[in-house]
Amino acid sequence: MFFLGVGLIDEDTFEIYAGEWKHDRRDGFGVCERSDGTKYEGEWLANRRNGYGVTYYPDGKKEGGQYKDDIFLSDSHNKKWLNGLILARKKRDKEKLASSVAAAQKAAQIASQKSDIANSRFKPIS
Repeated sequence: MFFLGVGLIDEDTFEIYAGEWKHDRRDGFGVCERSDGTKYEGEWLANRRNGYGVTYYPDGKKEGGQYKDDIFLSDSHNKKWLNGLILARKKRDKEKLASSVAAAQKAAQIASQKSDIANSRFKPIS
């Protein structure tokens, strides 16, 4: 199932999620944008970043690679900075990262299209 929705994080921050949705949680591929300018594109499991993805920060930095239980797995021996982006040096990891981001963007696009279709069918009660 795909989902497009808004959630309140605290009184000053909200987020918009578009992507795959299972068991009433973010699960699969999707994109989450926060009102503070933070954005994540990638894999989710049980409402947490899990798998490959990229987090974009308001200051322009990007963190790309593998996440587990909402934590970025960083290994200083296998990572390097490249134009503000931390990337795994291994070709396989780069390919998985690119594939996950593309799948997240596609899932967000499908969720948005399904939301538009549902909204076009909605007829307000007069």
